[in-house]
Amino acid sequence: MIKKKLMQKITDATGVTLELTKEEQDYALAKELLSESTSISLIENDTLFNRAIIERFDKETEELVSKESSAFLKTPITHFKEKVNEFMYLETAHFDVISVDAIAFEYDEVFDVYTAMFGLAIQKKYGEALKAYLDNHFDGKAMNYSVMFSNGDGLWEVNLPLNYIDGFNDNYTIEETYHFLYRFLFSLGTSIEN
Repeated sequence: MIKKKLMQKITDATGVTLELTKEEQDYALAKELLSESTSISLIENDTLFNRAIIERFDKETEELVSKESSAFLKTPITHFKEKVNEFMYLETAHFDVISVDAIAFEYDEVFDVYTAMFGLAIQKKYGEALKAYLDNHFDGKAMNYSVMFSNGDGLWEVNLPLNYIDGFNDNYTIEETYHFLYRFLFSLGTSIEN
């Protein structure tokens, strides 16, 4: 999954400087995907989402509340605890490597958790590996995550209560939360691949 998507990214960048995240670079070097002539520019954490589509919506009506710049990502995630009627949508080309188009994020006041929702574009046959990875990194005794395959879309619809994932910190900024999710999903992808 990761290897195929990353190979496409490398191929598409032939003749230009290749922009990679730290995770992508480490993976590409370990799998020997890069030629000696490949010029790499490492994407810094604070610029990863600079060209992202960032929008806030009303949970009930799904009407747009506001389009945001990347500066909004510096906001603590407690913003959504204070504005429980809102959720956020972030879409970026960088998510292609992890087989996700976009990630929605909100605070669920009923269960008192921060939640990420997204469609994961991996084949249905990888369902057991997906669930095994989540089981190993998620405190299922406290709360369950939700994954369901949608035949119509060919996607796994994933709903993750973040508070119960190893390493999550509820003092994160929105940007730190999305970086956490990116690393988590990158690791998930490499785990499924193996």
